[in-house]
Amino acid sequence: MPEEKTPQKLTRAETITALAHYYRAEVQRSLAWRERLDRTTNWAVGTTAAFLGFGFSHPEFTHPFFVFGLAIVYILLFVESRRYRFFDAYEYRVRLLNQNFIYGILADGTMAEEGGQTHDAFWRSELASDLRYPQYKMGMRNALGRRLQANYILLFAVLLSGWLLKIKVHPLPAESLGQYLEQASVGGLPGALTLIVMSLFALHLIVLVRVGRRSGMGQDILFPQK
Repeated sequence: MPEEKTPQKLTRAETITALAHYYRAEVQRSLAWRERLDRTTNWAVGTTAAFLGFGFSHPEFTHPFFVFGLAIVYILLFVESRRYRFFDAYEYRVRLLNQNFIYGILADGTMAEEGGQTHDAFWRSELASDLRYPQYKMGMRNALGRRLQANYILLFAVLLSGWLLKIKVHPLPAESLGQYLEQASVGGLPGALTLIVMSLFALHLIVLVRVGRRSGMGQDILFPQK
């Protein structure tokens, strides 16, 4: 029977070289997902501007036109939140290397020996575990809250304000609450019920923002430094 070869242990220089190349690859992945986030945000900003422009420049468009715009922006928010979870997962690894491997080199010019029962040995095992069993570092609801807090809450506020203003001025300037409620109706749906539904939607957004503020994420500080 052929003899089994025992795995050759890497030298310190080989370990540092491998980590350096791996660090560069993870940074590139993180930046790629960061660019995808920016692209989706740009789509959402463009969509908001388009709906505001068309909504007020074309008298034939009624206020449900803005509701359609809100739906599209919410879909973009969902897409961006999904991308954000990928970005956060890769950023977790980048921060793990930044706060330990790169930090140790810059601060002391040292790196812990392999197998040591130290903080440094722990982050390396943590990184190895995440590579073998990759997983998201935050839930979808938390990601929605984070992206809302960062950009989308302002876009929704602008569209909701435009929707309320459109009801006020179309088809005629509303001079009383009764006329405003009448113009807020959609088909057979009373205006009061329309306002209640949209208020619940706004409340839903506020709750998501609060959830996002409380949630942790992979790019947060992982371990206290020594």
